[in-house]
Amino acid sequence: MNKINNQTLALAGILQSVMLVDQLASKGECDADCSVVSLNSITSTSANVYEVFESPVQLSIGMAALKVALGKQTKSIQTVIFYALSLINLEKKLMKNSALLNVISTEISALNKQEFFEITHSNSIARLGELYKTTLGELNPRIMVKGEQLHLSNQRTANHIRALLLAGIRAVSLWKSQGGKTWHLILNKKKILSAIDALDRIGS
Repeated sequence: MNKINNQTLALAGILQSVMLVDQLASKGECDADCSVVSLNSITSTSANVYEVFESPVQLSIGMAALKVALGKQTKSIQTVIFYALSLINLEKKLMKNSALLNVISTEISALNKQEFFEITHSNSIARLGELYKTTLGELNPRIMVKGEQLHLSNQRTANHIRALLLAGIRAVSLWKSQGGKTWHLILNKKKILSAIDALDRIGS
């Protein structure tokens, strides 16, 4: 798979995580299947984007959001785009902080070795949420998630949101490992949109 397709899949991974965050914050629930894919990506040790996300079908929400973000209807998902750009900036700060990187790496390794709970179990999600809170959540500027206070104040929902933000950071790292840069989103817009169509055909 060529580099632009890999970058597009990783971008869809970023958008999917923040779309799910927005769903949780506004409705208190999110697409379960897409959430599993995003959460599983956190503990995947592969550097191959296609192996991490398996197929474009697994990123249906992210692919659709990416198409909208690069099109003429960007205002409809302005909040989600802001979250995505914030994650890109946050990942850049994380890469400069070896202490936090070590904490995250150690905890994810421990999660990979556990035998009691799957990554989608509420206990694992709580653990991931706490990991985000005590590491990336301490970096400024913090990502302030907007939504209904009823849902944001629910601990399980808050854990899930933070875990998905961590998944977003994983997707940002994958995107950058494939040569992704923010200015590409403007200059390579047509190439990315063409890649989305090509990947959709592969997945269908």
